[in-house]
Amino acid sequence: MIEVSKMGSEIVPLLQDHGLRCEDVAVFAMTDMALDGTRADVCLVLTEKELLVITGYVRDEGRPGKKHARVFSETSCETYGSEKLKELKVEEYISTGWLTATFDGEPTELAAMTKTSLRDVRIFVKYASAKLEGREEEIDENDFKDDRFCPKCGRRYPDPERKICPHCMEKSKLFKRLFVFAKGYRRYMAAILFALCLTAALGVIAPYVSTEFFYDKVLRAGNSWYGRLLEAALLVLLLRLCSMGIGTLSGIISARVSASVTYKLKITIFSAIERLSMSFFSARQTGGLMNQINNDSNEIYWFFCMGAPELIRNVIQIAAALVIMFIMNVPLALCAVVVVPLFAFVVNRLFSRMHTLHARSYRSSRALNATLSDALAGFRVVKAFSREKEETARFNDRSERLARDSRSVTVFNNTAFPAASFIMNLSNLIVWSVGGWMAVTGTGGMTYGRLMAFIAYSALMNQPMFMLVDMASWFTACTNAMQRLFEISDAEPDVREREDPVKLDGMRGDVEFKNVGFSYEKGKKVIDGVSFSVGAGRSLGIVGHSGAGKSTLANLLMRLYEVEEGEILIDGVNVKDLSFDDLRRNVGIVSQETYLFVGTIADNIRYARPDATDEDVIAASKLAGAHDFIVKLPDGYETMIGFGHKDLSGGERQRVSIARAILLNPKILILDEATAAMDTATERMISEALTDISKDRTTIMIAHRLSTLRDVDSLVVIDKGKIVESGTHDELIRAKGQYFDLYKLQLDALRNIGITE
Repeated sequence: MIEVSKMGSEIVPLLQDHGLRCEDVAVFAMTDMALDGTRADVCLVLTEKELLVITGYVRDEGRPGKKHARVFSETSCETYGSEKLKELKVEEYISTGWLTATFDGEPTELAAMTKTSLRDVRIFVKYASAKLEGREEEIDENDFKDDRFCPKCGRRYPDPERKICPHCMEKSKLFKRLFVFAKGYRRYMAAILFALCLTAALGVIAPYVSTEFFYDKVLRAGNSWYGRLLEAALLVLLLRLCSMGIGTLSGIISARVSASVTYKLKITIFSAIERLSMSFFSARQTGGLMNQINNDSNEIYWFFCMGAPELIRNVIQIAAALVIMFIMNVPLALCAVVVVPLFAFVVNRLFSRMHTLHARSYRSSRALNATLSDALAGFRVVKAFSREKEETARFNDRSERLARDSRSVTVFNNTAFPAASFIMNLSNLIVWSVGGWMAVTGTGGMTYGRLMAFIAYSALMNQPMFMLVDMASWFTACTNAMQRLFEISDAEPDVREREDPVKLDGMRGDVEFKNVGFSYEKGKKVIDGVSFSVGAGRSLGIVGHSGAGKSTLANLLMRLYEVEEGEILIDGVNVKDLSFDDLRRNVGIVSQETYLFVGTIADNIRYARPDATDEDVIAASKLAGAHDFIVKLPDGYETMIGFGHKDLSGGERQRVSIARAILLNPKILILDEATAAMDTATERMISEALTDISKDRTTIMIAHRLSTLRDVDSLVVIDKGKIVESGTHDELIRAKGQYFDLYKLQLDALRNIGITE
């Protein structure tokens, strides 16, 4: 049995009710929605003879305090004979999906699902289709690795983008890893620790001077202002000045170390992002990543700059105060610490809740930043479609959610933590009561001055305890930030370079695709069994409807994504075996989605080859048809473009992008809708130039305008990820297939506006 979804104990009796055993089931899966759109538990059971779609609800039965049994309550069951069932497929909509098939020659809706169950149903279709068609489908272990749940505890990850389980995360390991960045600052950290110990020691001496020493030794008959009183005042002043000076010095050192460690952390995270594959960025929004790198690093900085030193100082202070209290009076010291275990238990529970609230608040903050980034980046589209009100409403929704989650954190702090503080205040009440009785009766040698000193040390212990409660908030925010940053650092790229890559000296440019298959989502192929070849110095045109997979082929050749089936060869060598430098240096691409960096036009063109001379830049610009408009700009090639500077038109941006690719002088040139944003005259001029520069290089052209592909050596037509036709332009026209239909449609459109070819 192929068990796509987890078959619980409640399913076995259900199968028995239908006369089935587990061995009779070929493929099993579950969805979470009935055909009428209501919430339900739906079992998909495929056997050799039929497909059963059983709808019902799973519920727990049992008495309180006893182990509950899960029971499946069936409400309906539809049966479809296997011999009449054809073409299983999943149709996706905005938030739901439908499992459909052809049953007895009629299109039929079999089951429905939300996005949560969509993955399982896709895998069900994959293996069920193979069974219905009588073919063997090799089991792919990756299909059954469900990364939505923690493999250790089985809980669903709170954030689907981050495979981090807060229940299983070991926080100590996070801090150990962070201290790796501080290896070069051991002397500074030792100085900080020494300063903190001195500060804590001075803090412990101060209560004795201002209480027992002052009351029992200074305030005695016969002491004058110029005697013990002045001595006590100067001693207190000296202690305060020393404590302030040492605290200031340790704060300066701590700030420098924290800033350096945070800087190293940011560089490490950014370097990790740079080496990751395109699939990582496809699943994340720019605003969210910016929030992680900047805000999370700042959270760590402030914790280690202010929080950690304060934590260490207070821990030392608590320990010293406890030792002195037990030396002064053991029974009273025991009275002072009797509530500490209860306080620790309450704080531990509060800490767990605080972690959840901070994680939720961060997700809301990331969603708000991502929404703001989208709105600002696409403001031209917003204005063009007059969607300002809708974008404002979307921003308000995200902002309201963040405000609600932030309010929850604040309300929790202002209600739960004062309650914890009240527990510690009980120790003061106990010390006052018991200590006062001892001082009045003279028990244990307790004097008024000693009682005041003991109360001062009790406060010295309680005050850091309250601070430790506040530290829970800082610590939670810091650990959340560290786990998010280390998640990026630990992420493994899907596309990796071999340890001993093949070096191709003098690459010719032969390209061959052999039965290549690829999918962005599991069970949903974008490229399926594609095979073609292009000889060195030859040209190939790729045509097809939007979404057919044309640009994906270019991305696979560049190895921006990794092929799942088959192989791609350059000069007979698998691209997986080539070094990234060799591959990217010899394969240039001009995408339909041009991107120019903030800087001069010359710098943007020279980005492909930083060592290129000005003459090389100008020559590439002339070939791309960009030189004429560049020299008309006020600063020519030194014109600043990008955010806050000169804004180029879409056609101008594409011409600069083409010049950048030409400057690279690659052996293989990919033009992915490179002339889509240009007028006909400019397009023809560039096409002529590209014809000249393509003579000694392999050229792969992807275009919707079929007229731009008439002169290529060969053409392939791709539809739904498969090659449906191949040949020269004349051969495909004579074949009167899909290429002929596309060409005829475009030709008729031109004739309708009075243009003939």
